[in-house]
Amino acid sequence: MPKLSAAGKKALDDLVAETIQSGRLPGFVLAVSNVDEQIYANAGGNKTYGDANSPPVTPDSLFWICSMTKLLVGLAALQLIEQGKLSFDTPVADIFPEFKDPVVLKDYYTNPNPTYEPAKEAITVLHLLTHSSGLYYKMGGAPDSLPSSYTHDFTKENKYSEFFELLKGEYPGIPLVFEPGTGFSYGYSSDVLGFIVEKVSGQSLEAYSKKNIFEPIGVKSTTYHLTAEGKDRLVDLCFRNEDDSISAWEERSPLIQRYPGPVNAYLGGVGCYSTLPDYLAILRHLLQIEAGCDVPNAILTRDTVKSLFAPKLGPAGSFALSFLIQAVVKMTFNQPNWSTALAITTTELEGRRKPGSGFWSGWAGTYYFLDPASGIALVFGSQVVPPMDPLATEISDKAERIVYAHLED
Repeated sequence: MPKLSAAGKKALDDLVAETIQSGRLPGFVLAVSNVDEQIYANAGGNKTYGDANSPPVTPDSLFWICSMTKLLVGLAALQLIEQGKLSFDTPVADIFPEFKDPVVLKDYYTNPNPTYEPAKEAITVLHLLTHSSGLYYKMGGAPDSLPSSYTHDFTKENKYSEFFELLKGEYPGIPLVFEPGTGFSYGYSSDVLGFIVEKVSGQSLEAYSKKNIFEPIGVKSTTYHLTAEGKDRLVDLCFRNEDDSISAWEERSPLIQRYPGPVNAYLGGVGCYSTLPDYLAILRHLLQIEAGCDVPNAILTRDTVKSLFAPKLGPAGSFALSFLIQAVVKMTFNQPNWSTALAITTTELEGRRKPGSGFWSGWAGTYYFLDPASGIALVFGSQVVPPMDPLATEISDKAERIVYAHLED
C-alpha cells in the first residue's frame, strides 16, 4: 500500500502552518489514509474563530458534516437491500403514500411560476440513491440560509408528514423537476431515503446507523444526535463576508434541530456530526472491502461496495451534475457521475485522484474523496458558510496534490 513520504508529511505540515498563520480560515482538520491505516492527521485554529482562549481544534474535534451525511444514509439503505428488506425497484409510495401523485414542474429553472403535470413514472429507491428522483433544493436563497424543510421545528409524532408537506408547498403533489429516472437533481432524496431506513428497520436513523455502521467499523464520535459533551467539541460555525473577513454565526439564520433542543427528525441529507478521522475510518473501511481485504465486521459485500464506484447516471444526469459542481464548487470535472451513494470521477484529475474515485462535500465546509485505484482517502474540513468556501476548497485541493506528489511504496 502507498505511504506518505517524510517530505510529503512535511509539506502537509507546512500547508497547515501557513493556513494557521494566515488567520483566514476558521478551525480546521486534515487527515489522510491508505487502505491499511491513517497516515496523516493535523489541525489548526480554535473552536471559536478569533478567540485565542477557546479550545484548540484537534483531530478529535466534531464537525457538522452536512451533505457528507448522504453517503452514510446511502450505506444504510444498501444494507437493507442486501438483506432483502428493500429493493432498488421498491416504489417510495409503497412506504410513504405521499409519493403516490407527484407532479413534474415544467421549465422550473427558467420560469418563476412553472406549470406542472402528473408524473408518469413512480419514484423508486434507486432514484433516491442516485438523486435521479426529481426532488430538488430550491435555488436562489440567501447564501447563509437553509431551506425551511431543514430548519422546521419537527414534532416526533408527525415528522414525516410535516416534512412532506413542506416539500409539497403550493402544489397538489410533491413537486419534481423532471420525470423520475431521467436526470440528476440535488435535493431531498437522501432525507427521504433516511426516513425509509427508519420505517423499514423500525429504528431511528441514529440507532440503526450506530448498530449497523458506526459500531462495526469502530467509530465512536459519528452521530445524528449531539450531546452536551459533543457540543463542547463541536467547532463553531462562521460566515465569510464579501470582503473576505469572517464573522461569528450569531444565529444569523436557523439551522437544523440540534442540542440542547429536541431532535425529532434525523435528516439523511444534512443531519450528521463527526470527527474527520472517524469519517476517514468509514472511507478506509470501504476501501478495504473494495480491495478484497479480510475486513472484520464488513458492513457491505464487496460487490455492493464496488457498485459505489460505478456510474449510474445517463448523459443528461452527468451534465446536470457537472453544471452543479462547476456552479457551486467552482471546479471543473470532466463528465462526473453519481453512483448509488456518492459522486464519482470518470477521468483522471492530473496530479490528483484517479478515475473511479468517490467524492463529495458538506454545506458547512467539509470535503472528502476516496480513490480505490490509488488506495488513498482524504478528509478536510472547517466550519464556514457560504458553502464551498474558496479558501477551504483551495486548501483541500493543495493537500490532495501534495499527497499524490509524495506517495511511495
